Amino acid sequence: MSQLNQRSEAADQPNHALYSYCKVMRVPKMGPAPAAITIVTGLILTLFLAALGESLLVAVLAGASVSAVFAFLFWLAYRYRVGASQRLNSYLAEDGGQLMFSDFTSAQPVMGDQFRLGRYYLFIKNGAVIRLDSIDDIVLIGCRSGSGVSLTVKDENGSMTLPLCRLHALRARAEFAEIRQAVLQRDRSV
Repeated sequence: MSQLNQRSEAADQPNHALYSYCKVMRVPKMGPAPAAITIVTGLILTLFLAALGESLLVAVLAGASVSAVFAFLFWLAYRYRVGASQRLNSYLAEDGGQLMFSDFTSAQPVMGDQFRLGRYYLFIKNGAVIRLDSIDDIVLIGCRSGSGVSLTVKDENGSMTLPLCRLHALRARAEFAEIRQAVLQRDRSV
C-alpha cells in the first residue's frame, strides 16, 4: 500500500511543481474585493477633493475617473486570468495534461527562470501556460522601469497579449533577439 501512495505522490509532483511555478487558477473568481476597492477609492478621492474646497462636480468627476481606471485595471487582470485558465483547461482536456506535465519536467529555464521553454509549451513564471504553436508574435516593449518581452497568442481560446519576461536594461536588444530566436525556432520544430 505504501508503494501505491509513493507512486501517486510521484505522479502528482509535476502537477504541484507546474501549478506552483505558473500559478494558474483553474477557475478564476473575481470576488467582491476589486469592486469594493474601486468604489472606496473613488469615494475617498471625491470626499478629499470636496474637503479641500473643490466644487462638487469636479470632485465627483475626479473620483469617477479614478474609479474607472481602477475598474479597467481589475478587468484586464481578470481577463488575463480567465484566458490563462481557459488555455490550461483546454490543454488538460486533450490528454489529461500528460504531455504538458512531462514537457514541464524537461523544460529549459530561460532568463533567470522567468519562463521555461519546453518542446511543446512555454511556461511563464507566475503566469500562464502557452502552446508554442499558438504564439503569433513576440515584441520588445519599453516602459519607465525598463524593457520587457510581450507575446501575442492566438488559438481556439481567442487572442491574448501577455508579458513574458523583463530584460536587463543594458542588454535588452541582445536578450530580446536570443529569446525571439529560441522561442520561434522551437515553434518551428514542433
